[in-house]
Parts: sequence; structure tokens; C-alpha cells
Amino acid sequence: MNEQRRVLLAFLLMMVVLAGTQWWYSRMTSDQAPTAAPDSTAVAPSLRDEGPAATPALPPPAATEPVVREPDSVANAAGPRGGVAEEDAPTVDGLAQAPEPVVVETPLYRLTIDLRGGVLRQVELLQYPSYTNPGPVLLIPEEAAFLNRAANLGGRRVALDATRYVAGDSLLRLPAGAEPATLRLVSAGAETEIEQTYRFDPDSYVIGVETRFGEPADGVLVTGIGPRLLSNEKKPREDYSQLRAVARVDGEVVDHEAGDLEEGDGVSLGGEIDWAGLRNKYFLAMVLSPADGPPLSAVSLRGEAGDSLPTLEVGVAAPIVDGVSAHRLYLGPQEYSRLAALNDGLDDVNQYGWSWIRWMITPFAKAIVLVMLWLHRFIPSYGLVIVVFAILVKAVTWPLTTKSYRSIRAMQELQPEIQRIRERHKEDPQKMQAETMRLYRDRKVNPMGGCLPNLLPMPILFALFFVFQSTIEFRGQSFLWLPDLSQADPLYVLPVFLGLSMLASSKLTASDPRMAAMTYLMPIVLTFVFLNLAAGLVLYYAISNVLMFGQQWSLKRRFDVQATPAEAGG
Repeated sequence: MNEQRRVLLAFLLMMVVLAGTQWWYSRMTSDQAPTAAPDSTAVAPSLRDEGPAATPALPPPAATEPVVREPDSVANAAGPRGGVAEEDAPTVDGLAQAPEPVVVETPLYRLTIDLRGGVLRQVELLQYPSYTNPGPVLLIPEEAAFLNRAANLGGRRVALDATRYVAGDSLLRLPAGAEPATLRLVSAGAETEIEQTYRFDPDSYVIGVETRFGEPADGVLVTGIGPRLLSNEKKPREDYSQLRAVARVDGEVVDHEAGDLEEGDGVSLGGEIDWAGLRNKYFLAMVLSPADGPPLSAVSLRGEAGDSLPTLEVGVAAPIVDGVSAHRLYLGPQEYSRLAALNDGLDDVNQYGWSWIRWMITPFAKAIVLVMLWLHRFIPSYGLVIVVFAILVKAVTWPLTTKSYRSIRAMQELQPEIQRIRERHKEDPQKMQAETMRLYRDRKVNPMGGCLPNLLPMPILFALFFVFQSTIEFRGQSFLWLPDLSQADPLYVLPVFLGLSMLASSKLTASDPRMAAMTYLMPIVLTFVFLNLAAGLVLYYAISNVLMFGQQWSLKRRFDVQATPAEAGG
């Protein structure tokens, strides 16, 4: 939240620099400042909360006691094939041994399934290093057990996570390009026969899940995810602050943070559910509707903020038809191209911006991500991608800046006549305003023309902050002396350079001694604001400022040369 406050302050200050100072320059000889037009506001769609049409609260998944994490190395995973019923398990000093967990490894991930309940004990994302633990990203906290499941079947409750299972394999390794493989877990000694079948694709983070019960009854299967995703980032607190429970209900994305949900209360959402689960800054744990079959039917959310780590629990209901229920899991990164390829709307899971400006920011943010990913197909370095992107944006906005500069010069040329009008009609404000507007109309000058063209790129600047804040493609990407474009510049070179470029640009356009303090104050304040922001974001602003300075210098030189002969002839 502190970083978001800093960037909001930065944007507000930049708006003052881009619009307010230019307006001041255009009216620098006036004694009165015109009142700015009130800014219109828009309210983003509210979250879809429980209402009259919402389904009753779902039964919570059965709780599990914290357990000590089992060794999950592949080398030690190849024990006896299959699990055993608890009553038949081998004993040591009269105590039953826990069945050996099942390990599934692909080039993308390694996951561990506990046969005591069939829950996930860990998911390791092998393509992404963890910054808090040695080795790859770990998705699940040690004390958590993902995929707690309970079924309402034929009017009675069946706790899947209180059942022991027998597995067809204790180790399943799939190389890249291999055909998808399945893993069967069959209940051992349970009152109701349960068979869970997992389908793994070595080139995808999507896992197919089918659950069959021994009786052909209808009902609902609730899958629980929580209490959080494990942080693997350099700033864990910042990562946990972005933990969200997210769902797509009837085509509308709903997200809640822990603070939105009062302790002991919950939110129930009914309708056609495409997906639901948890996300943090870069990663996801989601339950998805099956590719073929009835969609998910309901979601329940519970959470707690408090002083410790946030807690969020998501219960996702899938229908059971004739004793069979199916869904899919996505346990992996928020890679935009990978999520978009699923064609489930999962690329909307990252809601860019604060809720009150999301309607404006999201289209720009998605366009920026698509352009940068496209550029990266030809440019291997994301640092160079940012430089090229800044040049492209400046090329697009070049005419706007030129129009703004011309409007400012035109306003400055009118200042002597405007001043004479004010002196003649200082006793009659209405007459003064009418004569001033007539002058603008006759000379075809828009008094706001110097401000509006510079405000139009502001949504891009807002969107860029959120893109660099939560786009995993920039995570860990180095450039020149920068070890990570998603983290702050460790040497503070870019923020200082950005401040100096702002100062040079301000001094180039400043011509009123009354604005001298603002000329120095704004670059200093913005330099401190940008010290701890993502280096990729500061790199973009620094390149944009250099290009802006070059354009301002060129325009000033051109207009000064054009004005000199006219003054000499007069």
C-alpha cells in the first residue's frame, strides 16, 4: 500500500507539472487564474456481493491439522508403488506409518500429493526461482493442505480429505513433449468408494481432475483452496498485500482481499462460475470449469486480515451428476499469453489499477502488455523492449505535444491584448469574459489547448505502473546494471537521472520568475517518489523525459527562429 500511495502522489505531481505549469506559462501575465473545469468521475462496477439471488453459503471444506512437511525430493519418492489402507499400514513400535506421498514432475512443476486425504502438500514451479527460499518457487505454505474436498452426495456429507487412498504410482515423471498421463487415487477402506483421476500435461500448468463415487447419485463437490499462497518475493509483505480471492461469475470478474471479508462472515456467489481461487502478485491457484461438462456452480469466500498474514479461503462447488464430478486446476504463473491461450477469460484475473479507475486503466494495461510481449519476440532483452516502447509511445504522442506547444505560444502572443481587455473592462467582469472569448474565437485559439493534449497520455502512465507491478514477464529480468526490472534500482542511478531530466525540461520551458521554485521543487520531490519504484517503470519515464526534452528544445528553437524575422520587420 505504501508503494501505491507513492505512485499516486507521483502521478498527481506529474499532472501538475504537465498541465498546471503549462497553463501557468500560457497565462503568465494574467492577474487572475481561470477556474479549472471540474473533473468528471466514474464509479467502477461494484463487487458482486451476496444478494437475494445468491446461493446459500457452501459447506466449508473439512479442516486439517497442521502437519510436518514430508520429504518431497524425487530421489526419495520412488518407494513401494501404491498406498495402503490405514489399518493395513506397516507399523513401527505399534504406530502406523504414513503412506508415502505421490510426486509428479514435469518440466514446469513438481507437486506432492498426500495420500492421507489426497490433498496437495506442495507445488514447486521449476521455471521460477524463489527469492525467499533456495530453489524454485513454492506455492503452498508448509502448514497448508490445498484441495480439501467435501461432497454433498444424495443428501449426506462425504469428506474426501478424511479418506486414505491407494495410488497407481508413487512417482510420475513426464518429459517435455510427452503425451499427457493420468494418475488414479482409489479410496482404501472408506464407507463410500471414491476414485480420483488426475490428468497431467507436461507442457501446461492445467491439471484435469475427475472424481467418481461408488453410487450414481447427484450432488455437489466443494474444493477448498487456502489459507494463502506462499510468498517467494523479495518484499513478502508487499506480495501478501496483493493476495486476492478471485472468481469469474456470469462473465464478471470479482475479487476480494482479506480486509474486505469480516472475520466469521463470508460471501456466497452463485451463477455460472468459469474459475475461482487465489492469486498474489505473480502466481495463481485456481479451480476451473471442465473443458467439456457442466460449469462450476457456486463460490464461497471467507477471510481475515488482522495483524498477522492475511487469510483467505475459497470454496468452489462443482456439480456431481450420476456420481461423477469434473473440474480443472491451474497452479502456476500469471503469464499473460499462457492464460489467454486457455480461452477461459483467465487473462482477466489480474485486475489492473484501483477499483475506481480500473475501467480506464485495464484496456491500456492489456494493450501495453501485448505490445511489449510482441516486441520481445524480436528483442531478447526486456530492458531494450522498454526503451523501444518508450520511443514508440513518444512517436504516437509527438503530434499532441507539438499541438500543445503551439497552443501555449499562441496564448503567450495574445497576452498583451488580453491584458488590455482586462484593463478596459476591469469594472465589468462579464464584459471582460465576453471580449476575451471573442478574441479566442477570432484568433482560433483554444485556451485549454496547452493542457488537454498532455493529459491524454496520462492513462498510459497510470497503466504502466500497474503493468510493472504485477507482470511476471519482468520478474528477474536484468538490464545493464539493473539485476531485476521489477525491483528498485539498487544504485539509484535511474531515479537521479530522471530527476535531472525533469529539471532540464522544466528550465527549458520556464520563463516566469514566479515559477522558479516549482521548477526545482517538482523534480526533487518526484526523484524521491521514484527511488523505490520498479526500475523498469523508472527506465521508461527516464527515456520518455529525454525524448520530451529533445522535442521541446526542437520546437522552441523552431518557433524562436520563426518569431525573430517578424519582430525585426516590425
